[in-house]
Amino acid sequence: MTHLSHTWKQRGSISLWRYTENERNFPGWHLSADGAGCDSLAALVDSLAKDGVPVSRSVELTPPTPALLAIPNNRRGTAKYVAPFKLRVSFVSDPSSWLFPEHMEPAELSFGHDWLVPLVKGINGIPLGQGDYCIGSDLPLWFWWRTGTV
Repeated sequence: MTHLSHTWKQRGSISLWRYTENERNFPGWHLSADGAGCDSLAALVDSLAKDGVPVSRSVELTPPTPALLAIPNNRRGTAKYVAPFKLRVSFVSDPSSWLFPEHMEPAELSFGHDWLVPLVKGINGIPLGQGDYCIGSDLPLWFWWRTGTV
């Protein structure tokens, strides 16, 4: 049996980072992507859920640019951060599960069905200029739009 997620091919640029300064105001992970990256990531999340079994895939990440880091304006865009090169995305059987720990290489996001709609909504909102909000528990995931210079 072929899973939809196994035929997924990544497109576009996807950035993920976590601040190491001023974490009180910007806790958790931060995500942005170009239009193709958003379409690709949303398609992956959807295909993982449609496979209906615990399954995961890896996503290649692009380091955030200074222009992208300036959008959240954490310490005027100069706050220190860490950015992984890979993200492992997993769909799990527990519907309410949300796990996005601090470790890197790869960073790992595990989510259940209850998080599917908010996750896809956040990803799809990025190219529409929507963001500056987060979802999840413990370490949340923030969504940030991109400007034409990012």
